[in-house]
Amino acid sequence: MFSYSHNYEEMKNDLFSELHLLKTKGYHILTKKVNIIDDLFIDKITIKSKKEVKNRLILSTGLHGIEGYVGHSCIKTFFGELINTLNPTTEVIIYHGINPFGMKNYRRTNENNVDLNRNFSKNNFQSSNDGFEVVKNFFTPKVYRSPKTANLSFYTSLAKLIIKHGIVTLKEATLKGQKSLNNGLCYSGEKYQESTKFILLELDKLFIEIKNVVWIDIHTGYGPRYQMSIVNSQYDTTSTSDMVEIINYPLILGLNGDDFYEIDGDMLEKTYNIHKKQKAKCNLYATCFEFGTLGESTKNSIASLKAMVFENDSYFKKQTPKFNNYSLKLIKEQFLPSSLKWRKKAEEDFLQAMKGIIEYKKI
Repeated sequence: MFSYSHNYEEMKNDLFSELHLLKTKGYHILTKKVNIIDDLFIDKITIKSKKEVKNRLILSTGLHGIEGYVGHSCIKTFFGELINTLNPTTEVIIYHGINPFGMKNYRRTNENNVDLNRNFSKNNFQSSNDGFEVVKNFFTPKVYRSPKTANLSFYTSLAKLIIKHGIVTLKEATLKGQKSLNNGLCYSGEKYQESTKFILLELDKLFIEIKNVVWIDIHTGYGPRYQMSIVNSQYDTTSTSDMVEIINYPLILGLNGDDFYEIDGDMLEKTYNIHKKQKAKCNLYATCFEFGTLGESTKNSIASLKAMVFENDSYFKKQTPKFNNYSLKLIKEQFLPSSLKWRKKAEEDFLQAMKGIIEYKKI
């Protein structure tokens, strides 16, 4: 069952305790700290292959900062249950906490309020989001007297917005990323962030002199509550129905027009883009593990949106302590659920998916 660290510092200490334990078991491990802001770092961990390296397994966590707590639980389970099952020619690289500011402060966004999974632009940040412009006021941070008045205001404004502009416009506004409100949700920024720059430098060398690269980026928040989703790239050539059978996992989605809006700035899409530009000879499979938390019903989707809006309001506006505590409780439950049943099932899903991919890719 997944267990969570109580805070950022405890999580980082736990990470290095786990690495020390692996070293005592004979693993050759290299670590590198990449300073992002103040004393907050991305930890790059390289666990060397036992024989000549032919495969590279990459695990990344905390691209959306607060989601890194579940990501860390996945890493611990990987160390405890899976690392000893890998092919001896497989090297492991872990990017632990790509957005350390968000991890420390229980935010999805970074120190500049940028959603890093909208910051890996392929077109020099030229994309626009017309849907966001018509609902911009709804996402502009506001001050509330109490949770009760905040809820009344939120649901009233949301109902008016949907009646006037429709649910499709709202979904587009919250998924595609936007550049016009730097203190609003899904802000993509207009330049690469420090974390993004580091990952892009890594991408320049990850595909060299290697046969297979498998990259798994770990997220929480969206999808069914008790079934992790594997979200494949639009560039992956294997059909999702075939993948379900091949790796023996029940919920696999393809990042295409039927499932998602076309977005600019997704990290794994950028990974495929660079792989293609380099004309890399290695095989690449990059995918996202998405642990659903609240669920997919309309009611739960609205609760998810409310959690993110209220957290953003708390961050940018001076609120009452009561409202701040309320918004923190909502955002934690949205991205690191307290339910024992959820944590048990999440670990089971992680293990099932990882075992299937490890076997499928022969890594």
